[in-house]
Amino acid sequence: MAYIVPRLLLFIGLLISLIVGMANAHATAIEIPRKLEGHGGPIKAITIRSNGKQALSASFDYTVILWDLSELAEQKDRIIRRLIGHTAAVNDVEFLPNNRAVSVGDDGMIIIWDLHTGSITNKVETGPERILQLNISSDFKRLAIAKWDGTARIYSVDELKSVAVMEGHRSRVNTVSFSVDDQTLFTGAYDGSIREWDVKSGELIRPLYKHGWGINSIALTENGTSLVFGATQGTLGKISITDGGNVLQFAKFDRPVQSLAVSNDGLTIASGGGDGFIHLYEIATGKLKEEYVAAYDPIWDLAFLPGDKQMFHVGLDDFIIGWQLDPRAGFETVASQFPRRFQLVGSDDPGELEFQRKCSVCHTLEPDGKNRAGPTLYGLFGRQAGTVTGYPYSKALLESNIVWNEHTIGQLFDEGPDIVTPGTKMPIQRLKSVKRRDELIRFLKEATTVQ
Repeated sequence: MAYIVPRLLLFIGLLISLIVGMANAHATAIEIPRKLEGHGGPIKAITIRSNGKQALSASFDYTVILWDLSELAEQKDRIIRRLIGHTAAVNDVEFLPNNRAVSVGDDGMIIIWDLHTGSITNKVETGPERILQLNISSDFKRLAIAKWDGTARIYSVDELKSVAVMEGHRSRVNTVSFSVDDQTLFTGAYDGSIREWDVKSGELIRPLYKHGWGINSIALTENGTSLVFGATQGTLGKISITDGGNVLQFAKFDRPVQSLAVSNDGLTIASGGGDGFIHLYEIATGKLKEEYVAAYDPIWDLAFLPGDKQMFHVGLDDFIIGWQLDPRAGFETVASQFPRRFQLVGSDDPGELEFQRKCSVCHTLEPDGKNRAGPTLYGLFGRQAGTVTGYPYSKALLESNIVWNEHTIGQLFDEGPDIVTPGTKMPIQRLKSVKRRDELIRFLKEATTVQ
């Protein structure tokens, strides 16, 4: 008995130490912020550096932001650098070696950034059609883009020279992915097909799969032997790359599957839906692991952090939202917001409603423009176009002689900025109703008056 008691006490002590250690491990786990705030418009893409210490986000506000995810950073210090250079919404962004990044957008441009200085080191215009997504080869020598004109294209990373053009899809290409060996490229398009192409020649190898509905996203899985896809009519499925068959349907949702992300351990696929839900599935079996009401409306992109215990997701909100996967909270409120400023309902002022619907995504009415895609409208009437201090105007507006008043603003909504201010980055916003146009102008004149 004298021998057993000390052994028992030692065992209990070790057990207590183990429990305390596990508790401390959870307590000292990296705490990601619930929100990353700094963009002035909906966010299209989010990606995490491999060490988990930084993130990049791409936004409708024409900018890319480099974020500090370290534990010591305060919310106000999270933004390391704001990258300004695109002339339209930025749709995707990725890290590159040597502290660089690459981004693509609705302006059809590919831009290479120096993250140390925030400067542009190289850029190329691929044509006026928007670029929806990019993917980097595993050796970081080539990048592939999915374009609105129905093509996928490959460029060298260092020189941004065209390597190959893949033509054959009947409508816009939404998503691209290199194979594990970087020798082939997979594309998914709105025509409902997934195709495989030769990287060097750009020639079609084979139509891999025909779904029938648009393919929004694809992700290479299981060491490159299978491919998970998300479709516009809500199908989330997996196909074998070996034969293009053996389709495993994970789910059929009521809304489109907008985005996919593979966990760092390669075992889990996360899907973001048009309904604001995130679902996690075992890739091998298609078994549902988690379901989370994450946002109001679409999840445009998701990204796992190293360790797969946390992830970020983005969509119509101006901020990035963090989700703690392990350990899960007993109850989590939706960090997303509804209605957004451009979804205003219940106003008795028809002019205010038109402003919210047509203008508020890009513009504010306050002196501080709040990083929106367009300059503030404060003091608009009587102001010469292209003169708000600090806003990066297009050359066309900087050289314009337009003075904003009832007449010129009316022209803008009657004819469109492509006619009134050709060469600018202003999105086309026409109003067919004269009454609605006049109500908007009346509201703008009242709301933008300098106090």
